[in-house]
Amino acid sequence: MRSGQRQWLQSERVWRQFTLMDLVMERMRVDPLVATRKCGGTAMADARNTCLGCSFHRQCREWLECGSDFAGLAEFCPNAGFFMECRLNL
Repeated sequence: MRSGQRQWLQSERVWRQFTLMDLVMERMRVDPLVATRKCGGTAMADARNTCLGCSFHRQCREWLECGSDFAGLAEFCPNAGFFMECRLNL
């Protein structure tokens, strides 16, 4: 595999992981302004990095597809606490 192909595959993985995180945040009704302002933005950056390196992407997709509740997400997601802290107050 050429170097350019590896970079493209890595880029695809990054976008897939970020898309999953965005979908989870939407499903959890995370307030994007709260999330991006928390700790001056570092909490969101840390959450993105955690998601990028997360090995639970299959469980994450399954959770999104099944319509499970927060308890299901909290069982495997290292960002579950961050998402709960940043939820919209409805």
